[in-house]
Amino acid sequence: MELKLLRGLLKSIRKEFSFMQGNLLTLIVSWFFVFFTFSMTSSFEAPFFRALGAPPTVIGFMGSIGALVLGLIRIPGAYIADKYGRRQIIVTMTFVVAFSFLFYIFAPDWRFVLVGMIISNLALIYQPALDAILADSVPPEKRGMGYAATNVIPNIPTIFAPAIAGFLVETYGIEKGMRIVYTIIFFCMFTAAFIRMLFLRETLECPEKIKLKELMDTFKESLSSIAQAWREMSTTLKFVALAFLVSAFEEPMFRMFTSLYVFDVVKISGIEWGFVNTAFVATTIVLGFPLGKLVDKIGRKKSILAAYALFMPSTILFLLARNPHQLLIVYLLFAAGGCLIMPAYNALLADLIPREKRGRIMGTIVTLNILATVPASTLGGILYESAPAYPFILTIILGTVVSLIILFAVKEPKKKEI
Repeated sequence: MELKLLRGLLKSIRKEFSFMQGNLLTLIVSWFFVFFTFSMTSSFEAPFFRALGAPPTVIGFMGSIGALVLGLIRIPGAYIADKYGRRQIIVTMTFVVAFSFLFYIFAPDWRFVLVGMIISNLALIYQPALDAILADSVPPEKRGMGYAATNVIPNIPTIFAPAIAGFLVETYGIEKGMRIVYTIIFFCMFTAAFIRMLFLRETLECPEKIKLKELMDTFKESLSSIAQAWREMSTTLKFVALAFLVSAFEEPMFRMFTSLYVFDVVKISGIEWGFVNTAFVATTIVLGFPLGKLVDKIGRKKSILAAYALFMPSTILFLLARNPHQLLIVYLLFAAGGCLIMPAYNALLADLIPREKRGRIMGTIVTLNILATVPASTLGGILYESAPAYPFILTIILGTVVSLIILFAVKEPKKKEI
């Protein structure tokens, strides 16, 4: 009887995850290496920059420069995804990203890190193609689960990554410890690029071959295509884009300054901070699939609103936290909200955008979001130097605005795009 139940359970699991094959499986495997390494750096990046001589305002400025480069490079990137195909640009530029981390490993000061950041962000011209090939590879009826899979499964090896980084930082100091971390990143990114080179397959029919001399013309054409892409958006899609344009202004506040805040205000050790982030990753893995399935069940709009209902109170708790235990509670709430909002947002975009326009329109939305972070990052640095709590107070206000836009202006489509 027990054997029969086990076989039935395994059959049910295989059926539930039967969509995980081909390109989707290749991306997930490559993300094992990408997610592991970047979960090591996210908790300690800003303190590393500060150790190399960059004060908070300069750290914010570095974020702005990186975002500006990334935003501009995504303009031709979106065009390339729909004209020249997805695979070629993804594979080539993943290798370039890997080599950019040599600047982090050997940087004598923050200026060398900035050079590496610029090279890395230039190479991320492939991101619109990655967004498009992912959307192409997930069945419409499984998009909530599909995007949850991309968030959860690659994160499984990362459970202990922040704790490992915390141990290295605590043992060797922030500067030497992070150089070791960036060395690990270099090798992991190279492995991810190699996997994509071997197994990723093109999804665009009849892609043209990329010609370098045409890229400048492509950039000019892409600028006009942004306006065209906006005109082609439905009313609901425009409001979704607007909501996440406002939300994008929040992102640098957390990405650039949370680690400084926990060391400067909460005053915890590197190992404690690493374990808090390990708990965050573990919670993401545990809740990812159930909440991803919930996105398919209750809908994208309700899922996004539920995420913000978790984010805003937990941000207030973050400002009040003064020990690792309080910070842990906050990050468990952040993890639950993230498990809802990412699959819901990505699924909603895929539901609304036709396949043949997906690269250009997704690229346009993400490009505008990135450009919104350009002033936000510098502003975050200025606010942090004025008072460490100010950037996070601003995120609460912006989160309220996003929730109101989603609540009153966004309608889910009755018929989903394939």
